[in-house]
Amino acid sequence: MFTRRSAVVALGIGIAGAAIIADARAAPSYDDPDDLYQALRDQPAERIVLPGGEIALVFADGAPGLDRDRVRAWVREGADAVTRYFGRFPVKHYGLLVIAGDGDAVGHATTFGYAGSATRIYVGRSADRVAFARDWVLTHEMLHAALPDLPRRALWLQEGNATYVEPIARAQAGYLSASEVWRQSLAGMQKGEPEPNDGGMDGTRSWARLYWGGATFWLQAEIDIARASAGRHSLQDAMRAINRQSGGNSADWTPEQLMAAGDAATGTEALSRLYTRFASERATTDLGALFARLGVVERGGWVMFDDTAPLAELRRKLTRPRAG
Repeated sequence: MFTRRSAVVALGIGIAGAAIIADARAAPSYDDPDDLYQALRDQPAERIVLPGGEIALVFADGAPGLDRDRVRAWVREGADAVTRYFGRFPVKHYGLLVIAGDGDAVGHATTFGYAGSATRIYVGRSADRVAFARDWVLTHEMLHAALPDLPRRALWLQEGNATYVEPIARAQAGYLSASEVWRQSLAGMQKGEPEPNDGGMDGTRSWARLYWGGATFWLQAEIDIARASAGRHSLQDAMRAINRQSGGNSADWTPEQLMAAGDAATGTEALSRLYTRFASERATTDLGALFARLGVVERGGWVMFDDTAPLAELRRKLTRPRAG
């Protein structure tokens, strides 16, 4: 069972199949989270001020070889996407330790909350503009900081939420196309469906179920909230309320608290009902029918949209770019 001192997420192979390139051996590993917090306290920090909060950006041990301007722009882009989604940056103080490594991509990352919201992330020294533009890891980690920490049995809610919200937040900020959002969902969510011998989601240790089964839960929650509120509310309303009440991942909540707060914000019982089913039962989802209702179709490797589908307007609303 995870504690406040435990990692919220430790990424190995990326959700979209991206290989981890950055080599942790190229710099001090900071494997112990206390070393992360020590670095954030003792090493020079650059302050990035945002609506609702600030980021203390630390280049670990100077991060020799990294293009700092590219890193700064990448951090601001991720923060902008998260800020737009939540209406403000979701935590008042967020520490980000960037560790230089070998390779040409963004590597693995881990987020903690027990001594304040903080993330360590490895970045390859040869990472170029395209590598940073394609990266989803940093936004995923910032989203972990936005919600309260849950017990280990409910890790799927945390990972699934960051997996589901990350591309939507980036699309709403204008950094990702709608077709790419739904391409990822089509490819990923099928991996999260339960196997014949699987039970409920609570306590699962399956990587695919944690990330993509959890993401399916949140997509279904999106649809259920829209239906139950006759389109007046969205999952985004629930997420904003949860963030404001909890203050982010430095707080410990139960899944039941999280669902109750989200339901109160939307005037529904959609989250609580869906959680009860997914947590305790082998809940399967007819993904083909679900995507057809959203008007998302894959043909010959291309994602196409049917704007006559019953939930087409909800789909469009989810990924429509919004003003900052």
